[in-house]
Amino acid sequence: MRDLFAEIFSSMRHSKTRLLLTGLSTAWGIFLLIVLLGTGNGILNGISNAWLNEDDNVVTIEPSTTMLPFEGLPVGRSINITEEDGRSLQEAFPDNIEGFVPELDLNVTVSYRNKYSETDIAGFYPGYESIRNNVILAGRNINDIDIASNRKVCLVSTNLCKRIFPADEPQEIVGRTVSVNEVAFTVVGVYRPAKSYNISRTIIAPFTTIKALYFDNDDISKLSVTVVGLNTEAQNNAFVERMRAYMASRKHFSPVDKKALTITNTYDLALYIGSLFKTINLFLWIVGLSTLVAGIVGVSNIMLITVRERTRELAVRKAMGAPRRSIISLVLTESVLVTVIFGYIGMVLGIGVIKLADLIVSAATDTASTGVGSSVFMNPSVDLGVVLGATLIMIIAGLLAGYMPAKKAVSIKLVEALAAND
Repeated sequence: MRDLFAEIFSSMRHSKTRLLLTGLSTAWGIFLLIVLLGTGNGILNGISNAWLNEDDNVVTIEPSTTMLPFEGLPVGRSINITEEDGRSLQEAFPDNIEGFVPELDLNVTVSYRNKYSETDIAGFYPGYESIRNNVILAGRNINDIDIASNRKVCLVSTNLCKRIFPADEPQEIVGRTVSVNEVAFTVVGVYRPAKSYNISRTIIAPFTTIKALYFDNDDISKLSVTVVGLNTEAQNNAFVERMRAYMASRKHFSPVDKKALTITNTYDLALYIGSLFKTINLFLWIVGLSTLVAGIVGVSNIMLITVRERTRELAVRKAMGAPRRSIISLVLTESVLVTVIFGYIGMVLGIGVIKLADLIVSAATDTASTGVGSSVFMNPSVDLGVVLGATLIMIIAGLLAGYMPAKKAVSIKLVEALAAND
């Protein structure tokens, strides 16, 4: 085995320039594959962070208008929802509904000194964190005293802070008074949205305060229920349909009228994101492997040239009784070595680029934690499975690249070899 490798490295030294140029194509193919997969993981992690949360299992109901007639009632009726509907749903589905969160929303104009922004305000009870896992950067959240006293207090998001407090740190903002539709609210907290898609700059305030100021009935803007015991797509779909049928009976609309209430299930979103992950990964693998094919062709060509240059030597070996297996092993081993050596060079460089990107993203995330906002590109990485997979691909590529040259090598005849070199 030592003699085999010594012979192979001796052959490589005699064609260093050609070997280097050919090996670079393999290195580039693996480098591009690693960078593409790492970047793809960063994008997918960002999308997952922006749209999903591990603790999320929420079904949200929003009022709308009917699109189908029902028991003599006309099309176009507005369907309202109330807090009582949440309690009723929890009683009707005790095994699947863990809790509910009512919400009041409206568009407002918020201002501080000479800074203005169009945004929305959301009224919640304490405990709304089960559906919005925001990160409190300074101050506090709303509490029971705020609810009982109808306090005009609020939390502002980092997205809104960039508009009306552009130069201030979160700690400096707590305690200031902002005008919301010309009503003074005291800022008691600054939060960063856990989901970076939330660009609405939402102000969070006590539910009772928003109701007293802006709503004159018991209708709510949105009802979110946290669900348990639903682990499959079929279970989630069946639950949504049962809940729709229950609400249809309660609100007097057709159970097949899916426009009467807008029902959104985070499980559906998780399925969509999962499908997107698979599609993007497949595309990245196709692009990376296509580039690697070019490197394989290059290695195969260089091995054909090597075999041609060593035609007499290989023919003499064969004539002296060298088994076909030894000649094939020589060519295939050299092909695999070239592919793996340069492949690992490309892999190391690719991982280095990914690590550099990770450092840059981490620095940006640290900046975001002070109020700039969260990133939709995070934790770009290549896991061990990909590295092992790339290694296997390189070995297979080396074998494929050396197959035709090895086949040619064992078919050489001594008479033809001597004639070709005369």
